[in-house]
Amino acid sequence: MPRVLVTGGSGFLGINLVRYLLGRGFDISNIDFAPFDYPDCRDRIRTVEGDIRDRERVDEAMEGVDAVVHCAAALPLYPEEDILTTDVDGTRNVIESALAHGVGRFVHISSTAVYGVPDHHPLYETDPLVGVGPYGRAKILAEGVCSEARGKGMRVTILRPKSFVGPERLGVFALP
Repeated sequence: MPRVLVTGGSGFLGINLVRYLLGRGFDISNIDFAPFDYPDCRDRIRTVEGDIRDRERVDEAMEGVDAVVHCAAALPLYPEEDILTTDVDGTRNVIESALAHGVGRFVHISSTAVYGVPDHHPLYETDPLVGVGPYGRAKILAEGVCSEARGKGMRVTILRPKSFVGPERLGVFALP
């Protein structure tokens, strides 16, 4: 079964993705600066504690990987510098490492924040990108990094989810 690297596997989306992939027999690696403290799967995955802004740690996590799902991000409540360096520079580290390691597939989790404050619905991927605030702008720049990798031959998919809610949700949408 292929090995999938999940960046940000300790976060809400990350842990739910890890559980989903484990349930389907995938071999999982994770990189996150937060500890991976989920007893139901902690011993079933390979974890590298580290920041995606640290290329050496990213390269360590990328060893033997066939695909990447890039969930790691500094969220809108973070300081602007952290958002830009994590969401743009960190994305560049992860995708350049994936290219260097011959990874075949890269999925980038972006956000509908790239559309700013929409004046219509539904939104389409061809709608203008007008990110508001550091987070929206950083997500647009990170998508640009992904487009550059496509130009180098990498298969890159960009997903733009709205919000994630549910049990174990961290941050402003915390639920009991």
